[in-house]
Amino acid sequence: FSFKLLWAPVVDSCYIKSIGRRKTWLIPIQLLTGIVMIVASYYIQDWLGNDKISPNVQILTIYFASLYFLMATQDIAVDGWALTMLSRENVSYASTCNSIGQTFGVFLSNQGFIALSDSNWCHRYLGTEVGKTFVSLPGFMQYWGWLFVIVT
Repeated sequence: FSFKLLWAPVVDSCYIKSIGRRKTWLIPIQLLTGIVMIVASYYIQDWLGNDKISPNVQILTIYFASLYFLMATQDIAVDGWALTMLSRENVSYASTCNSIGQTFGVFLSNQGFIALSDSNWCHRYLGTEVGKTFVSLPGFMQYWGWLFVIVT
């Protein structure tokens, strides 16, 4: 997200006129993000390693840097879209709404995943069998990847 300042002019100025300034970037970025998450969900456990295999830090770094680049590009396009859709009186609220929405989304996805992947929490609050979780990291990534693809 730190390179948005350098990348934003490219996203803002390069587009396909028949598709539109924002959709030119949003549609492929959303689809690509979903596909990247779905494909990575099959490999993430191997990349993270286990008791016998150490984590593959290089692949994890490349994967998450790529995912953050895609999300930063999406953020640039969405910010630009919001500014063009809002009336002049409401433009000042865009940054506040964006900050609140992102903070809430990060908190909910982070804490939600942690809770739903913890067997003790799932047993206590959801009534699952002892030792069973509601979601795994690959399942969580697949769910959100497919949601990205379907919503797009």
